[in-house]
Amino acid sequence: MDAAEVRSRRLRSHLLAESAATVTDVAGRLFAVQAQDFAAGRWALGIRTSGEVTVGEVDRAFDDGRLVRAWTQRGTLHIVEPAAVGAILAVTGERQARAYGIDAEVLDRGERVFRTVLAAAGPLTRAAFVDALQRDGIAGSVTAGSRILTALSIRGVLALGPVVPREEGVAREQYLVALPPPGAASEDPTADLLIAYLRGHGPASSSDFAWWAGLPAGAARAAADRAEERLISFGDGLLALPDTGGATLVGTVALPAFDEYVLSYADRSVGMGAGDRLTVGPTANGMVRPVLLRGGVAVGTWALSLAAGSRGIPEATLFPAESDAGVSEALARVRGFFGFA
Repeated sequence: MDAAEVRSRRLRSHLLAESAATVTDVAGRLFAVQAQDFAAGRWALGIRTSGEVTVGEVDRAFDDGRLVRAWTQRGTLHIVEPAAVGAILAVTGERQARAYGIDAEVLDRGERVFRTVLAAAGPLTRAAFVDALQRDGIAGSVTAGSRILTALSIRGVLALGPVVPREEGVAREQYLVALPPPGAASEDPTADLLIAYLRGHGPASSSDFAWWAGLPAGAARAAADRAEERLISFGDGLLALPDTGGATLVGTVALPAFDEYVLSYADRSVGMGAGDRLTVGPTANGMVRPVLLRGGVAVGTWALSLAAGSRGIPEATLFPAESDAGVSEALARVRGFFGFA
């Protein structure tokens, strides 16, 4: 499969050619949306949703419990539907938990504190929970408390839910919520997670899936072998679901930082040249810049300050020899989403 067809099929999988009806439909399709940067994660949903959706509409999906943000994979926050958290953690949780190395007894105590304080005090911020852990002698510092909080999310206990109101500027914090118990266990959770990944990201290789899920390459390959009858293999290592085809290549769109279209592959050469990948990232400190995408190919980067008092004027930097066709319209959509238009 040539690069143009890969891009065409991925644009459709990523809902960048045909938008979804609601923000929760987007989350369901991509299954887990990178959202360490909360504003960027919300725009990742907004750009894939039909109509003039705003950040307030996305926030309502968190406020009414349709979406949460949790440490589902790679030790990184992702936006997911609550029911999907258990399915992902069934595959990624044990490996992530080992990386944190926090004693099970400490986590048991932390979980009891979380459930007690949540029941007694109602809406609970991250800072308030970490403070409670310190008062109970479970965490000796804010850093230790934050690690326990993250480990409890990886355990499937808690997630970030309703958005904490902010008087000025775009809200950035969320209240903690208790996650529902996981559903019935899958017979093959890793193969099922591969299918979910390909539905929102394919075509992709088992190596791409391994990177996205934070799994060993061998485990990802074995899952692909077990799921062989549910997949189409293109003979070049790329896999897709049978019901996914190509799409008309879209015009210019402004993807957020850390967007799944850019980040969720081990091999990112399809949509960017080597020099452009150095500009976009991931950089040495792990940053991935917002990207201007045209026809599935990165043509530049952009930036927009969301700080309180900002005028919301975006700045675009085009790669050499690229035109500014459609850039103003793409950035105007970002401004409208965040309430600057």
